[in-house]
Amino acid sequence: MSANEREVARLLELHERHVRAWNEFDLGALGQIYDSECYIFDTIPPPAFPNLKEFLEHLTPVFQSFSGFRLRTFDHVVRVDERRDDRIGWVASRYELEARRGAGVYRHTGRWTEIYDKRDGIWKLVHLHSSQDPAEP
Repeated sequence: MSANEREVARLLELHERHVRAWNEFDLGALGQIYDSECYIFDTIPPPAFPNLKEFLEHLTPVFQSFSGFRLRTFDHVVRVDERRDDRIGWVASRYELEARRGAGVYRHTGRWTEIYDKRDGIWKLVHLHSSQDPAEP
């Protein structure tokens, strides 16, 4: 396995940990994955968050109102930019989301992109962008 293939595998494993952390709403795990100053563009208004702290402060009450939450990603594309000494990597995928609140169920599909920066051998999420599928009403 080449060095690039190893880094791609590391990013895919990190992505899987990221999705698991959201499904479990594990703030400690999210804090280990995200750079504290990451920029997040999400489907939840307001759409842009300048750092993880503001994103989590906004989302925590939303997550606490759910009786169930399930995020699944698929059709992954994982890349490491070899042109810049393997320091930048990204994971693009599609996702399905199901959230339960009381008797209601909210479902949608969309696209998801994570951009990572490797610092001292450790990948940190520096940008997350998710958006609903444009084909969805």
